[in-house]
Amino acid sequence: MPRRVLHFLICVVEILCINLLCAQSFHMNNCVEKERKALLKFKEALILERDKLNSWKGEECCKWEGISCDNLTHHVTNLDLNAKIFGGKLDSSICELQHLTSLNLCYNNLEGKIPKCIGSLGELIELDLSGNNLNSVIPPSLSNLSNLQTLNLGYNDHMIAYDLEWLSHLSNLSYLDLSNVNLTLVIDWLSSINKIPSLTELYLSGCGLHQVTPKSIPQLNISISLKSLNLGHNSLTSSILPWVINVSKVLTHLDLSSNFLQQSIPYDFENMIFLQYLDLSYNELQGRIPNYFRNMCQLQELYLNTNKLSGQFSYNIQQLCCAQNGLVVLDLSNNSFNEGTIPDFSCFSSLKELYLGSLNIFGTLPKSLIHLHSLVSLYLVDNKLNGVDIIDDGSLSIISILDLSFNQLNGSLPLFEITKLKSLETLDLSHNQLSGSFSQTIGHLSNLMALDLSSNKLNGVINEAILSNLSKLTLLDVTQNSISFNLSSDWVPPFELNTLHASSCTLGPKFPIWLKHFEDLEDLDISYSGISDSFPEWFWNRSSSLLYLNVSHNKINGALPKSFPSINNRFAWERVWDFRFNDLNGSLPRFPELRALFLSNNMFTGSLSLFCTSSFQSLTFLDLSSNLLGGKLSDCWKNFESLKVLNLAKNNLSGKIPNSFGTLEQIESIHLNNNKFCGEIPPLTLCSNLRLIDFGDNSLQGTIPLWIGHYLPQLTVLRVRGNKFQGNIPASLCNLSFLQVLDLSKNNITGEIPQCFSNIVALTNLKFPRNNFHYFSYISFFIEHEEYEFGSFYDKEILALKGSNREYEKNLGLMTSIDLSCNHLTGEIPQSITKLVALVGLNLSWNNLTGLIPSNIGHMKMLESLDLSRNHLYGRMPTSFSNLTFLSSMNLSFNNLEGKIPQSTQLESFDSSTYLGNSGLCGSPLGNHCLGDMISPKHVTNEDEDEDKLITFGFYISLWLGFFVGFWGVCGTLVIKTSWRHVYFQFFNNMSDWIHVTLVVFVIRMKKVFQVQDNNS
Repeated sequence: MPRRVLHFLICVVEILCINLLCAQSFHMNNCVEKERKALLKFKEALILERDKLNSWKGEECCKWEGISCDNLTHHVTNLDLNAKIFGGKLDSSICELQHLTSLNLCYNNLEGKIPKCIGSLGELIELDLSGNNLNSVIPPSLSNLSNLQTLNLGYNDHMIAYDLEWLSHLSNLSYLDLSNVNLTLVIDWLSSINKIPSLTELYLSGCGLHQVTPKSIPQLNISISLKSLNLGHNSLTSSILPWVINVSKVLTHLDLSSNFLQQSIPYDFENMIFLQYLDLSYNELQGRIPNYFRNMCQLQELYLNTNKLSGQFSYNIQQLCCAQNGLVVLDLSNNSFNEGTIPDFSCFSSLKELYLGSLNIFGTLPKSLIHLHSLVSLYLVDNKLNGVDIIDDGSLSIISILDLSFNQLNGSLPLFEITKLKSLETLDLSHNQLSGSFSQTIGHLSNLMALDLSSNKLNGVINEAILSNLSKLTLLDVTQNSISFNLSSDWVPPFELNTLHASSCTLGPKFPIWLKHFEDLEDLDISYSGISDSFPEWFWNRSSSLLYLNVSHNKINGALPKSFPSINNRFAWERVWDFRFNDLNGSLPRFPELRALFLSNNMFTGSLSLFCTSSFQSLTFLDLSSNLLGGKLSDCWKNFESLKVLNLAKNNLSGKIPNSFGTLEQIESIHLNNNKFCGEIPPLTLCSNLRLIDFGDNSLQGTIPLWIGHYLPQLTVLRVRGNKFQGNIPASLCNLSFLQVLDLSKNNITGEIPQCFSNIVALTNLKFPRNNFHYFSYISFFIEHEEYEFGSFYDKEILALKGSNREYEKNLGLMTSIDLSCNHLTGEIPQSITKLVALVGLNLSWNNLTGLIPSNIGHMKMLESLDLSRNHLYGRMPTSFSNLTFLSSMNLSFNNLEGKIPQSTQLESFDSSTYLGNSGLCGSPLGNHCLGDMISPKHVTNEDEDEDKLITFGFYISLWLGFFVGFWGVCGTLVIKTSWRHVYFQFFNNMSDWIHVTLVVFVIRMKKVFQVQDNNS
C-alpha cells in the first residue's frame, strides 16, 4: 500500500511539474504591460534612423532588440542599446523599469540631462551612459544605487560635477569611469575616491583635475585595492605621485599621460613591481630611465614618449632588461637621447610594437630590427634615416606595419629591399626624397593594405600591371609626386579602395572612369590632377559613401545634380566636399548633411534659397566666394548653429545682412565683402568667438557699432572699407586687445583719431602671441596609432599695403595694420600712435589731418608701409624717421612739410614722388638743396677736398661768436670790477718787469760766452 501511495504521489508531482513548465513556456515571453509602455515612451524620445529598433512593436517586448527579461517574473532586467547611433533624450520613463540590473546606452548621441529618478533603480548593478552628449550635472541621487558595481559616465563632454561625496555611498562600486567629465570645481576629489574600499578600476582622464598640495592628500584607506588607475590628460604635477604610489600596492595599469610631471621619474616607482601597463607620455620628465625599472619584470606596455629623457640610448634600453621577455609595446618617441643610432633590441623576444620617432636617428635601418622574432609594427617617423638594410631573405620577418615617413630616404624607391617583407600590410614612406619611377616590384607585397608614398619626387606611370597583384589594397596615397595614371576605361581593379589621394598627379583630361568600381570609397582627393571633363552620372551614385571629396583646382565643367543620394555612413555629419577653382555652373543644389562645403571660384548663379531648406546643423565651414550668386539672403541662419567660417565674398548678393547672423554663436570668421549689401550691421553681440569680420566694399551705412569693442573680445581683423559709414571712430575699439588689422578706409568717417589706440595690446607688444587662421575641416583615421589629417585650409584676407592690395593667407595671423585713409578725419595725429611698435602698415592718407608728424615716429620700428599723403600736415620731418629701417613704402606727398629730409639710406632710397607737393622740403632725394648745403661748384674738386674744407658759413658764425664771448668776457669784467682791474694791471706790470729782467740777464750771459770764445781764438 505505501508503495502504491508513493507512486501516486510521484505521478501527481510529475503532472504538476509538466503543467508548471507548460505555463512557464506559455508566458515566458510575455513582458509586464507597464514596462512595455515605458519602453515605448522611452523610444518616442529618441531620434532614430530608418530601420533602427524596428523590432520594438507588438506585445512580446522581451523579444525586442536589446531587451532581456527575467524568466520567472518577466520583468525587464537588461536594456542594452550600446552603439546603436541614435539621438534624442533620455526620457524619465526609463525609471519605470524598477527591476533593471543593467542599463547600457553607451556611444550614442543622447542629449539633455540624466533624469534624477534614475536613482530609484535600486537593483541596478551596471550603469553605462558613456560616449553621449549628455550635458547635465551628475545627479546626487545616484548615491541611492547601493548595489551598483559598474558606473560609466565618461566621454560626455558637457557633463559636470561639483562634488563627488555621493560616491562614498556606493560601497559595492568596483568600476568607475568619469573620463572627460568636468571636475574642475571638485576640490576634495581624493578623499571621495578614498572612501570607496571596493574600487579596483578608476578612470578620470581629461577631467580638468588640477595640482594637488601635500596637505590635500588624505590619509590612505589601506583597504583600497586599485588595479587600474587612469589620471591622464589633466593638469596634475608631480605632487600627485605620493598618493598614486601609496594608494595601492597591486596596481597593474597606470596612466599619467599628458600632465605636467617634471624632473626625473621618482624612485617611489620602484615598489610598483606588478605594473603591466605604464603610460607617462606627454609630460616633462627628465633624466634617464631609472635603474629600478630593472625590477618591473611584468611590464607589457611602456609609453615614455614626448618627454625630455636623456642619456645614452643603449643605457636606457638596458634598464628594461627584466621585462625583455614580456614587453609587447615600447614607445620612446620624441625624447633627447644622446646616441644617434638604434641600439640592440634583439633580446626583446616578445616585442610587437616599437615606436622610435623623433629621436634624431641617422644612418640605415638595421636588419636586426626588421627581423625581431615577434615585431609586427615599427614606427621610425621623423628621423634622419637614409637607407634600409634587409637581408636577402625577408620572409622570416612578420612585420606588418612599417612607417619611415619624414626621414631622408633618397634615390630610387627602395622597394627592391622592402618588397622582401612579405607580411607588410601598411607601408609609409611619405615625406622623404625618393626619386625615380614607380616600380612594378610593389606588386610583390601582396598583403599590402595601405601604401603612402606622398610628398616625394617620384615620377613615371602607374599602370594596371603594377596594381594587379594588390588585391587587399584599401589606401593609396601618392600626393605631391609627378606620377601619371595610365589605366584603361574598362579596367576593373582587383581591390576595393577606401582612400585614394592623388593630388598633383595626372589623371585627366578625362574623368577617371575606373573610380566607379570603388563602392566603399570614403576619402578621395584628385585635386590638381588636370581633369577638364564633367562629372559622370555614376559618380554621384557613389557619392553616398564619400566623406572627404576634393576635386579642387581642375577644370571640371557642367552643373551639379539637383539632389544627392542619402549617405550610408554613420559619420555623415563629418562629410567635407571641396569643389574650388573649377568651371562649375548652374544653380546651387540641395546638399546633404555636411561639415564643410567649398564652392569658391566657380560660376554658380542664382540665389541661396535652397540652403535654408537643407539640413546644415553640422555645417562648420561654408565658402561660396567668387561666384555669380545674387539676390537677398534669407533670414534663416539660426539653423547653422555649428558654423565657424562663412565666406560669401565677391558675389552679387544684395539687401540687408540678416539679423539671424547674430545667432551664430560658434562663428569665428565672416566674409561678406565685394557684394551689394546695404543698411546697417545687425547686432552680433552673441558672436563672442568672432576673430575676423570683412564687410568691405558694400553699401553699408550708419555708424561703426559700439558693441564691436564690448562683445567681440577675440576680434583680430576688422575690415569695413569701401562703405558709407559715418560718425566718429568709436573709442570702444580700443578694448580689442587682439586687434591686429583695422581697415575703415573709404568711408565718410569724421572726428579725430582716438588717443586710446595705444591700449590695443596686439599692436603695442612685440611678444604678443599671434595665432594663424588655420583650420582642419576633416580628420580621418585609417589604422591604429596613426592620425591622417585632411581638409586643412587657411582663412585669407585682402589687405591694402604698400600701395597695392595683397592677399594674405598663411601669414594673415602675423599681419598688423591700420588703414583709415579716404575719410574726413580731422585734428592731429596723436603722439600715442607711436606706441604701436608692432604695427607693420599705417595709412592715414586722404583726410584732413593737421599738425606735426609725431616726433617719436621712429619708435615704430616694425613699420614697412607708411602713407600720410593728401593731408594738411606741416613742420619738419622728425629726425627719428631714420630709425625706420624696415620701411619699404612711404608716401608723404601733398602736405605742407618743410625743412631738410632726415638722412638715412632708407629715406634716400625712395622716389622723389614720395615727397611731391611739399614745397618746403629739401635734401636728398629731391633735386633742391637746403640752405647751408649750397657749395660753389668751382671749389669742389672731389669728395675728399669737400670733406677737408673748413671755411664755410658756419665757420664764420662760430668765429664771430667766439670772439664776441671771449672779448667781452674779459674786457667787460675789467670795466665793471675795479679790484679785478687793479689786479689785472698789476699782473701785467709784474709780468713786464720779469720779462725785462730775464732778457737782460740772458743778454749779459751771452756776451760773456762770446768774450770767452774770442779770447780762446
